[in-house]
Amino acid sequence: FKKGSVGVVSRSGTLTYEAVFQTSNAGLGQTTAVGIGGDPVNGTNFIDVLELFLADPETKQIVMIGEIGGQSEILAAEYLGRENKPGSANYKPVVGFIAGVTAPPGKRMGHAGALISGGEDTADAKLQILESCGFTVTRNPSEMGKLLKALL
Repeated sequence: FKKGSVGVVSRSGTLTYEAVFQTSNAGLGQTTAVGIGGDPVNGTNFIDVLELFLADPETKQIVMIGEIGGQSEILAAEYLGRENKPGSANYKPVVGFIAGVTAPPGKRMGHAGALISGGEDTADAKLQILESCGFTVTRNPSEMGKLLKALL
């Protein structure tokens, strides 16, 4: 961890550490890193954290990491699509990644929240929605830091 300008929010603990490592190595550092977990019932959600990132003047960029299963990434993408418009005075670039691109539908992966039903909760569907809401997306988690740095 390194003091900096990136807010990281993730359903995956391991990928939270990866995003922190990458943004530190890119010289960006972090304002905050929040692992919200991937279980169906959690204490906070993407939108709770994203609201704080958008209101924080120190947070200049955002990394959001989701995974298969559920609708939380879709709701968060729609929220940012409304509240974080490119060209606005307080716009913050966002890089998104969804884990589980190769996961088969109907199979539980990792933990209770990572179960895809075959609709909008697949990794591919979520990546498309994130992109349509203004995210820069990657299918490769090793590119998160580089992509974010390139957006500056």
